[in-house]
Amino acid sequence: MAGISLTVKLLGAKKLIDTLKSKDTISKPVESGIKRTVLYYERITKKLTPVLFGHLRSSITSKIAPTHGIVGTNVNYASYIEYGHKQEVGRYVPAIGKRLVQPFVPARHVFGGSRRIKGKGPFTRALELLHTWLDKGEHKIHAEIDERFQ
Repeated sequence: MAGISLTVKLLGAKKLIDTLKSKDTISKPVESGIKRTVLYYERITKKLTPVLFGHLRSSITSKIAPTHGIVGTNVNYASYIEYGHKQEVGRYVPAIGKRLVQPFVPARHVFGGSRRIKGKGPFTRALELLHTWLDKGEHKIHAEIDERFQ
């Protein structure tokens, strides 16, 4: 995928799965936990993406494999939304019917409907929320593994 992407990879997953030799005990919970994590990250990234026409938001997709997942977009202007961009002051932009007045437009994400927060792009802010979600154990990998041993 071109544009911006995040790769989620559980380090040591293959070795752990091979060591325990039980696909039902370890690999199924790990796979479902990775799937939940990737889909959660994709969902919150889409919610945080500013929308003008919806092309960027609808382009955010995920690919999931047994030991990792990728969330990204192939839209070439995604990096401008994520990291901000420079612009030529005074240049007329017909699409908005105005002249540019700022030399730099900071990154931004949406918070609470249409309120835009400047400084962090949607992927960066979503990654922060993902870390909080993972710290709370919302992926439920441990709980699923515990269930298999009972």
